[in-house]
Amino acid sequence: MDPRRFYSALVFIPLLYVGIRYSPPWLFSVLMSAVALFALWEFLTLYFTDTSSASMKYLSCFIASLLLGVMQEGLPDVLLVAFLGIVVIIMAGFCLSPENSRRRLPDWAAYIFGVLYIGLLLGHYALLRNLEHGVALVFFVIIVTWLSDTGGFFIGKPFGKHQLAPTLSPNKTVEGLVGGIVFSVIGAIISQFTFVPFFSVGQCVMLGVGLALLGALGDLAESAIKRSVRVKDSGTIIPGHGGVLDRVDSLLFTGPAMYYYVMFSVPS
Repeated sequence: MDPRRFYSALVFIPLLYVGIRYSPPWLFSVLMSAVALFALWEFLTLYFTDTSSASMKYLSCFIASLLLGVMQEGLPDVLLVAFLGIVVIIMAGFCLSPENSRRRLPDWAAYIFGVLYIGLLLGHYALLRNLEHGVALVFFVIIVTWLSDTGGFFIGKPFGKHQLAPTLSPNKTVEGLVGGIVFSVIGAIISQFTFVPFFSVGQCVMLGVGLALLGALGDLAESAIKRSVRVKDSGTIIPGHGGVLDRVDSLLFTGPAMYYYVMFSVPS
């Protein structure tokens, strides 16, 4: 393992804890917006390599900022469903055929996709934080998702033999996915006994499996985008980890899923 990954974790994990645990809602929204804009800039930079697109990159970040702000006030359900549908459709195209999707997707649609893929999905964390037990919910989804990544790495590296999606990410294996699910479920159960007692053990097992699968899907989705432009990492801003988008790719899918699970599973 690259030792820079460990040193980066020593710096960012305490900052992440303080930002989630002690920030007031408005400041947490600002912090999430900053993360989203860093990730969006990385996406636009790797997808549009020509310098002439700089003005469109700035415009896209501005629109993403507006979207994140509007989400906090309450985005109409019709628009929310429509935007999520756009993300799902375009992302499915990338996963099925990365290079063909890049060739066929118009530039204007790629800019819109980037804003929605990153801005809209990450914006759900601010919505999640504003719910009852919001701090615990945000910690839960991040811990379970990253435990899935950790389990996938430590199990998949030595024991992985069956490729999960060779055209998208040759290093991902079925064994790694199973390891990620096991780590996620264990983390979810431990969380139930520590800081999310409002979930039952059964719910935590279900959420552990579901978030692990969605996290793996989010990872593969970003891999499909990177495969379409033939790059390995979205950036180099985090030593040993790559870019911001590389660190939040799994969280892009699990955060919204957690938010809607809570919204639809808790009686009104």
